[in-house]
Amino acid sequence: MITEWDIRVRSTDIDGDGIVNNARYFEFFEQARLEHMTRLELIRPLRPEVAERRHFTIAETTCRYKMPLRYRDWIRVRCWFSEVRNRSFVLTYEILMRDSSTLVAEGTSVQVWLNSEGRPDRLPEDLHPRLLAAVQ
Repeated sequence: MITEWDIRVRSTDIDGDGIVNNARYFEFFEQARLEHMTRLELIRPLRPEVAERRHFTIAETTCRYKMPLRYRDWIRVRCWFSEVRNRSFVLTYEILMRDSSTLVAEGTSVQVWLNSEGRPDRLPEDLHPRLLAAVQ
């Protein structure tokens, strides 16, 4: 399953050279990651009656820039699970120009599952097969 999220480049995304600041690309990835994981019901607002909270942290993130973005460009950010391991999973991202599908940037993030003490732990038995089923 691939999640796509359209974003319009804002004036606050632009640096002094008139192009999108490189750190903003990671924010675009973050938006797509949250949408993707919400869509798969892996994250949701914690309700008071829910005793157990599931946690993960980002261990690594990468971005390869292919072309600059400018103010008011429309982009499409794509996100999908590309690998599931015992304690972690990998999400892959693409940023495309929405009107032409030209690749602007691509990247990945590695999320590590954490136990209640904040230490790396095995993915829960109910979650692991769901993630595997979503791998592209």
